[in-house]
Amino acid sequence: MASETPDRQAGERQPGKAVAVLVGSVLIMLTTTIPYLTLVNAFLFAGIIFGGWGGTYYHIIRHQVRLDYGEAFLLGALCGLGGGVLSVMAGYLLLVGFDYRPGLESLVLLAEWGSRVAPEEAGTFRQLLQAVTAPVELTAADILMSMAMSGMIYAPFAGLGGRIAVFILKRQARQSAQTS
Repeated sequence: MASETPDRQAGERQPGKAVAVLVGSVLIMLTTTIPYLTLVNAFLFAGIIFGGWGGTYYHIIRHQVRLDYGEAFLLGALCGLGGGVLSVMAGYLLLVGFDYRPGLESLVLLAEWGSRVAPEEAGTFRQLLQAVTAPVELTAADILMSMAMSGMIYAPFAGLGGRIAVFILKRQARQSAQTS
């Protein structure tokens, strides 16, 4: 390993990260598909950051390992990539099975709020709502492209969540060492 920390011996096996990535990916999927919970992502992608934080936190606590900030960012970013794929898959299944578009009610709420705040722009918000609620015809290429784009957009935010998890845990460790 090129980036060995003092705690790690050469050749020491690291625990698998697949379950942690799955945990973070599922958290991201939930915050991007559950009605009204999707609103949390209107605040600087907070749900996606939370997913990266959750996956990284789970991995560190479950396996009692130390991660540096780069490793935490990578683990969180993997959660973001997985979350993007799961979100698009869940959205497609909900659209096909129940004619429900995840996040639509949140967009409607935001558009209604925007038209009240700026009445002179009400026509623009109505056009936006019409575009968003128009019937959708998806091809396999559209779905794959959506998965790739979502994963690429979610990855840096979830990676930030991973770094935040390490920062918080390191701070807690320092505080507990000072009080002991």
